[in-house]
Amino acid sequence: MRRAGKMTLTNELETPAFVTDEKVLQKDLALLRDVADQASCKLLYSPKASVLSTVLQNIVRQVDGFACSSPYELRLLDQLCIGTRSLHLVSPLIKAETLAAFGDRLDYLTVNSLSQWDFLRDSVSPLTSVGLRLNPELSFVRDARYDPCRHQSKLGVPMSKLADLVARDPAVLRGITGLHFHNNCDGADFVNLLATARHIQSVIPNILHQVDWINIGGGYLFDLASDYTDFYEAVAIFRGGFGLEVFMEPGAAAVRRCGTIEATVHDIFGSGDTLIAILDTTVNHMSEVFEFQFEPDVLGHVDGGLHSYTLAGCTCLAGDVFGHYSFDKPLVIGSRLMFLNMGAYTMSKAHRFNGVALPTIYRRRRDGSLDKVGADSFDEFAQHTGGTNVAVA
Repeated sequence: MRRAGKMTLTNELETPAFVTDEKVLQKDLALLRDVADQASCKLLYSPKASVLSTVLQNIVRQVDGFACSSPYELRLLDQLCIGTRSLHLVSPLIKAETLAAFGDRLDYLTVNSLSQWDFLRDSVSPLTSVGLRLNPELSFVRDARYDPCRHQSKLGVPMSKLADLVARDPAVLRGITGLHFHNNCDGADFVNLLATARHIQSVIPNILHQVDWINIGGGYLFDLASDYTDFYEAVAIFRGGFGLEVFMEPGAAAVRRCGTIEATVHDIFGSGDTLIAILDTTVNHMSEVFEFQFEPDVLGHVDGGLHSYTLAGCTCLAGDVFGHYSFDKPLVIGSRLMFLNMGAYTMSKAHRFNGVALPTIYRRRRDGSLDKVGADSFDEFAQHTGGTNVAVA
């Protein structure tokens, strides 16, 4: 766990609260924009990381387009952009009716397999540029659940297989004008990206000469990187070596640092040799904490601090625990805590297990003022269950 910088807690918020800090968001977007411009590639945002309106309204000003993965994301971004940014779609499941609904508004479509392309070929607008997802068969992600290149992966055409198919029949790629790959997760440097670019260059140079563009995916945390040389070199392989237009599509890199969750301590008691502090938030508000079993950063945590607690969530799930934390000052009932780096995948994956409401959403403007954007309600909870009009037999 890392100690936080200059961030402060406030009692203005109704907790649990999810707060987007626009100053931090703009700083990280400016970094991504600068890197993309230096590399001469197009900057897309992958909205699966966060589709909050307060986030998207800031992002749309900085990016060239959006890399969507579902009809809902497409529809939302289409309404936001109104034709001012390019829309891209990639998914293992793409229905013909989705393509019919969006028609010419879909600028780029990446099919996941050649069989998917055969099925959709007649449904794609002639104004939509079609790419093929490539599995470069290089794994860099330890956890197979998140490894796009895992054994028997469902994501993309294995590159060696594609090379063989095209060697036997070049018409296999008829109608395909681009390639897409994504084989990293939370990378703090670009060594793996450069290795992948070189690998693709060596295995399918003939295919690279046949297409017009390539999407190099996301999964890299640009704010943690200290050197972008490998990134620029990877892009140059495709741009300089093959004349391709290059797209990058960060998600977490754009929004991870700008989001926090603030919570209130509601109970403190002893259990074994630790003090338990019960908060009004839950790991179900931060699903990746539970998925990855990591301890999120908390403002004020000090290694070896005088006062130690196990911070726990408010549901009946035994594993609804954030971890063991120490502070210079003791916690009391009513103390406020802030979880840091919660901007990516938090609200996208948050759910209401035990009927616990989702966090109230706030925006912290660049001048430091706070706006309440939205709050969960019983009506929304009931609607999610199918409604409340249920008669007792």
